[in-house]
Amino acid sequence: MSAGDISNAAYDRIGGVFQRALTGLTIEQLKKQPAGPESNPIGWLAWHLSRTQDKNYSELLGEEQAWTASGWCERFGQPADRSSGNGDSLEQVRAFDPIDSDTLIAYFEAAREKSRRFLDAVTDDDLEKPSAAGVARDETVKLSIARVTGDLIQHTGQIAYIRGLVDRHGWYGA
Repeated sequence: MSAGDISNAAYDRIGGVFQRALTGLTIEQLKKQPAGPESNPIGWLAWHLSRTQDKNYSELLGEEQAWTASGWCERFGQPADRSSGNGDSLEQVRAFDPIDSDTLIAYFEAAREKSRRFLDAVTDDDLEKPSAAGVARDETVKLSIARVTGDLIQHTGQIAYIRGLVDRHGWYGA
């Protein structure tokens, strides 16, 4: 089993949790900040993690991001050069319009298609090469994959937890 196979298995698991945690949420629930006015709402977190996956894997593939190539920026009413949300102010987070849970899930799937194609093709030799998506000059492909994977796990867990607070019955509930 290759590193790409292991990563794809992890990403599939993350995607399943992501989808269950978002399915059926209302706009009000997607925008709710249950931990206070400085906390990130589910909708923004879902967009941010999808945007991060899209940006990083598009760079690793040497392709245009789905954000612009497939018109996701227009669907979300955001500029084409919109960052992935890192460093957003509280005002930007609060002002973000998540559209609806189906759109957030669909963008995640578009970003996931990028990661799947890259991870299907990555070789063990590729892992030690410099990364086109690196946030540091010395970041390798392996570290880029680990960084994005960690972000996806962390934010999907946050979304699932917040859903439990918003629904008041647990996020796996009916």
